[in-house]
Amino acid sequence: MKQNVALKGIKDGFLLNLSDTASFEELLEELDGLLDHLRAERKLSGETRQDIQLEVHSGNRLLNDEQKSQLSTKIEEKSHFSIKSFTSNVLTYERAIEWQKEVSLEMKVQTVRSGQIIDAPGDILLIGKVHPGGVVRAKGSIFIIGELHGLAHAGIEGDTSAVIVADFLTKAQIRIADSIEVIDNEDEESRSSKVEVAYINDLHILSFETLDRLKKIQPSIDKVTGGLF
Repeated sequence: MKQNVALKGIKDGFLLNLSDTASFEELLEELDGLLDHLRAERKLSGETRQDIQLEVHSGNRLLNDEQKSQLSTKIEEKSHFSIKSFTSNVLTYERAIEWQKEVSLEMKVQTVRSGQIIDAPGDILLIGKVHPGGVVRAKGSIFIIGELHGLAHAGIEGDTSAVIVADFLTKAQIRIADSIEVIDNEDEESRSSKVEVAYINDLHILSFETLDRLKKIQPSIDKVTGGLF
């Protein structure tokens, strides 16, 4: 007989695998039997440990809120487990759209004036000038075709592989993850444009390289997802 509910230990707790071919009612019935068996074993061993973390994985089945609630109630009432998370191999449409935005290059053609903030869920290409006091932020990398006089902050959620490509012969502030560099070129008006790449090097220091080194710094830079289909 096929086992539809399987429990196994993992690094920080336990994993409960639920078959994605059995009906939900079958899963609840088999889970009842498993929890009763575990409770009997605990009584025999005298174990008193509580709140052991449990991850519930449903394979190619996407559990709805009501099903998650039923499973949580049953597990937490009849066992020493505390539900850590529900996972599956299935992406919701909303999560798929969110992921697509994170891995795609967003392009904006505008001037960012003082007090304005542009946020991007992934990489961003900005064509336009960033005035002092203007801010461009991205979870991924930032590419600016235009003058940067404000703040450009790439990898805002800690992505140290993000880069900033811009003309750094201006007075500006750049950040990649938690690293900060203040650029203060007093002779900016007398010098010609020089586009460079700012990145976090192997010593975890914010550094600059010429644009022709971009591919070596970030080999996957030209692999941009344009959509879901």
